[in-house]
Amino acid sequence: MALLRLSSVLAFAAQLVDLVLPILAGGILALFINVPMTGLEKRLKRLFCKAKKQPSDKALHLLSFFITLLGVVLVLVLALTLLIPELVQSFHSLYVQIEANIPRWTAYLSAQDADMGWLMSWLEGIDWEQLLRRVTDSIDTVLVNAVGAVSATVNIVVTASFALIISVYMSVGSESLCHHARTLVCAYLKPSHSAWLKFCRLFRQSFANFLTGQCSEAVILGVLMALAFSVFKIPYGSLVGMLTAICAIIPYVGALISCVVSVFLVLLVDPVLAVRCLIVYLAVQFIENQFIYPRVVGKSVGLSPLYTLVAAMIGGELFGIIGIIFFIPLTAVIIELVKEDACRRIQAREPQRSGPSE
Repeated sequence: MALLRLSSVLAFAAQLVDLVLPILAGGILALFINVPMTGLEKRLKRLFCKAKKQPSDKALHLLSFFITLLGVVLVLVLALTLLIPELVQSFHSLYVQIEANIPRWTAYLSAQDADMGWLMSWLEGIDWEQLLRRVTDSIDTVLVNAVGAVSATVNIVVTASFALIISVYMSVGSESLCHHARTLVCAYLKPSHSAWLKFCRLFRQSFANFLTGQCSEAVILGVLMALAFSVFKIPYGSLVGMLTAICAIIPYVGALISCVVSVFLVLLVDPVLAVRCLIVYLAVQFIENQFIYPRVVGKSVGLSPLYTLVAAMIGGELFGIIGIIFFIPLTAVIIELVKEDACRRIQAREPQRSGPSE
C-alpha cells in the first residue's frame, strides 16, 4: 500500500520532518555545545575540588554552559571584527580605482569613433508593445516568487529560533534527559534492546573526540594558511587564517568556502595576486586534507586515515555537510562494535575447536 500511494507517504514524511525539524536541529546544536561544556565542567570540578565551600553540580553545569556561549560569541565577534573592516577597505579601494580609470576609459571609447548605426537599427526593430506585455505578464511570477522567498525566510528564522531555544534547554538539562531516556529504555524495551544505550554512549564519546580533533585541525590549518600567505606576500594573511580556522570546523568543505572568500578579497586588490592566492590556498589545503586531517581527526576517533576519508566521502554523498560531520564518529562507533562482536564470536568458537582435539 505504501508503494502504491508513494506520493502520499512522501508528503506525510515531509510534513513529519517539518514538524520535528526544530527539535532535530536543536538536538544537533546541543550536541555541539555539550562537547566543550562537558570539558569545562570537568575542569571546574577539579578546580573547586580543594575549595572549602564547593559549588553544587548544577551551579558548575550552568557556569560551564555560560562560559561556552561566551566563548562562541567572542570567536564570532573576533571574526566579524577582522572581516568587515577588510571588506569595507577592499570595496573602497575598488571604487577609487574605478573612479580614477573612468576618464581614461571614456577617452578610449571616444577615440575609437565607433559606428553606432547598427544599434539604432536594432532598437527600431524591437516590438516594444509585445515586450511590455511580456514584462507585465512576468510581474505576477516575480511577485509569487518574492512572496515564496519571504515566506521561506520567515520559516527558516522561526525554525532557527525554536532550535536555539530547544538547544539551550537540552544543554542545561542534559543530565535529566539522559536519565529519562535510560528509564524509558529499561522500562519499555527488552533487555537485548538496551544495547542502544551503549551505542548512544559510544557515539557521544566518539563525537566529542571527533569535534576536539576537528577544532585542533582547524587551528593547524588556520596557522598554516596564515604562514603561507605571509611567505608568498599575499595580503589578508591573518584574516584568511582566522576565516579558514572557523570554516574548517566543517570537514573537507569548510576550507573551500573560506577559499572562495579569500580569493575574492585578494581579487579586489590585485587580479594577479588572486591567481597566486588560489594556487597557494589549494596547495596548503591539499597537503592538509591528505596528510594532516586524516591523522589528527582519525586518531582522535580511533580511525585510520583510509576509514576517515571513506566515511567523510560517503556521508557527504548521502547527507551533505551534516553527513560529513556525523559519519566519521558514527563509523568509529560501528567499527568498535563490530570488533567487540567479532572478538566475542571468536572466543565462543574457541572451545568448540579445542573440544575434538582433547
